[in-house]
Amino acid sequence: MTPRKIILSVILTTATGLCGMAQSGAVARGDRNFAKFEFSAAAENYASAVAKDANNISAREKLARTYVLLEDHRNAEIQYAFLAQMPKAPAIDMLHYGLELRANGKYAEAQKAFNDYLKAAPDDSRAKELAGPEDKVSSLATDNRVFEVANMSAANTETSDMAPSFYNGGIVFSSNRDHYGGAAHHEDAWTSRSFYDLYQLSATDTLAQPVYIKGKQPNRKFHEGSATFTQDGKEMYFTRSNYVKGKATKSQDKIVKLQIMHADWSDARKQWINVKPINLNSSEYNIAHPSLSKDGRKLYFISDMPGSLGSTDLYVSERDGGIWGAPVNLGKDVNTQGREMFPFIAEDNTLYYASDGLTGLGGLDIYAATYTGGKWTNPQNPGTPINTRWDDFGYITNAKNTAGYLTSNRERGKGEDDLYRFTRSGVTICGAVVDAQGKAPLGGADVRLTEGDNLIQKKKTGEKGEFCFAALPNKDYKISAQLKEYETNSTSVPTGRSNQTVQLQLTKAGGITLTVCVHQRGGGTVEGALVELTNKRTGTVKTCTITADCKCKFDLDEEADYRLCASKDAGNARGSYTHPCQALTTSDQVAPANLYENMEMVYLEENMTVKIDNLYYDLGKWDIRPDAARELDKVVDLMKEFPAMQIELSSHTDCRGNMLANDELSAKRAQACVDYLIANGIDKSRLTAIGYGERHLVNNCACEGKVKSQCTEEEHAANRRTEFKIIKLK
Repeated sequence: MTPRKIILSVILTTATGLCGMAQSGAVARGDRNFAKFEFSAAAENYASAVAKDANNISAREKLARTYVLLEDHRNAEIQYAFLAQMPKAPAIDMLHYGLELRANGKYAEAQKAFNDYLKAAPDDSRAKELAGPEDKVSSLATDNRVFEVANMSAANTETSDMAPSFYNGGIVFSSNRDHYGGAAHHEDAWTSRSFYDLYQLSATDTLAQPVYIKGKQPNRKFHEGSATFTQDGKEMYFTRSNYVKGKATKSQDKIVKLQIMHADWSDARKQWINVKPINLNSSEYNIAHPSLSKDGRKLYFISDMPGSLGSTDLYVSERDGGIWGAPVNLGKDVNTQGREMFPFIAEDNTLYYASDGLTGLGGLDIYAATYTGGKWTNPQNPGTPINTRWDDFGYITNAKNTAGYLTSNRERGKGEDDLYRFTRSGVTICGAVVDAQGKAPLGGADVRLTEGDNLIQKKKTGEKGEFCFAALPNKDYKISAQLKEYETNSTSVPTGRSNQTVQLQLTKAGGITLTVCVHQRGGGTVEGALVELTNKRTGTVKTCTITADCKCKFDLDEEADYRLCASKDAGNARGSYTHPCQALTTSDQVAPANLYENMEMVYLEENMTVKIDNLYYDLGKWDIRPDAARELDKVVDLMKEFPAMQIELSSHTDCRGNMLANDELSAKRAQACVDYLIANGIDKSRLTAIGYGERHLVNNCACEGKVKSQCTEEEHAANRRTEFKIIKLK
């Protein structure tokens, strides 16, 4: 059930073809060992044959492939290095040589091997993906400090523990550890260990010991693994070796394939019942590693069925009643000529999966793809520490995309494959660079992520114009893109706590242009807003009205200073829009250049309550910190823009702590905010300070007295807020 086993049919088919040749002695003995999954003995016999005849390409290829199955990448690299230099060896051996170099962390040498293979096989799509400059994967090998990964040592064993899935607040995973009770013990000839079975880990936060899923189902005689569950936990789909009534069913090529099974949970019997194969299975090819969409209507899985692009591809099927529809290949934008494995469809519809056919750090790497324009596209590699030069797969993440689990056989693990838990503190900024006129993707563009004057990261776009940066939440970043014969373009990207997607359009070289978008806070485009651009040196004023596509364009002078303002009539007597303005200069720009500004308007009316974002205090204190002062400065500007405005400024706490103490603390914090506004020119008659303590929670996170809250820290934090209510606007 490990990734190595799922490709066994491919390897055995290839090996069988070679075995058909006249063989004798050590090679014949090795073939017999190989057919019985006795790979260590097979390697010894193939090595003996190579020692006697160093030019025996067939024996050396068999030896190299056997080392791969044994995960002995050092010796596999040595054998493929010989094959790569042998004139009569197949060109594909150069690709395998590159893969083994990559598995051993020799990235520059691997890139050279991939480039050499591309010369020999220019039409090979996998070669085109893997080839490139020597530093192609250097950025992936640098820890982006977005993820923290920890081995679940209390749950892992010295055997293989892998493929987690969420279930009833915990996880279910597959393991070939020894167990007691349940199905009778059977041994896998390949590993000399137990067959894989399903285990449940309920108390994952305390890393309790996993529990073998007992009962007549789902664990049986051979392999079980890679499970997925409906949201209510009443149905399970899982992978199992193809056998009926205790007897394995082989394909025409004498291989026991993998199938997906379905089971129902019985509350009365407290066990899984009605285990049946789904209607997509076949004894002639593998179908495995299921993942259900949140609504339970789509099933994602892998298969090597006819029509697949590589060893195994990603597929999806949609349920119609109790029948699963014809499988649909997810296409060449995610599937490669290599292996795509272990899909997981997250609640935000991001598809995570493992592949060895894309640019990566080695073995299987984890990728994330999004569904846009009617197809899955733009797979992104999150890099270190999620991925390593070893096999990394089985990635699952919670609904908030803040934590999850994965499987890896990386160094310093406890067993062959281990379960790891990760936490995610950062966000991603992903997107594409395209031609502004034809919208064609622009590969090779230089893209920079900056914060203020500091360059955070830089990289080149891929063939499809794609890029992706790891970033931190609640930051104001800027993305810029530059390409020869095109004008530079940039955009501001405030991250908040969510992943961001942007598109940068580049215009053919010319002068300096400015594109302006106006959006409403917490909403979409402010269609009909008037944008005014004033040249401070000449006094010239240009105007533009925001359309549905949120674009106003201006031609700018070089070495000029501008004031950019946006306004809009609210269209009623109750409310008003804010009137944002900002300074802009071209003194630091060299034509051709394309600038982009995103302006935010806020709609206000009497009795409206407005939350002040990112206003934090030190624990138990009410002093206005420098970061809080920046947020209050925005309120100062707002009240100066609306000189008749009167507000009630209130502070709130979460439920923890004494209620009276929370009242006092919130009152002091509210008054501190009012004092700051007064000190910055706002008349005190326009301000009222009130501390509500924990009396106005925004969620069900009460915990006073005997009430015990089960809320997370993030949910409690939502109640610790400062806001103001507009008593009078005009």
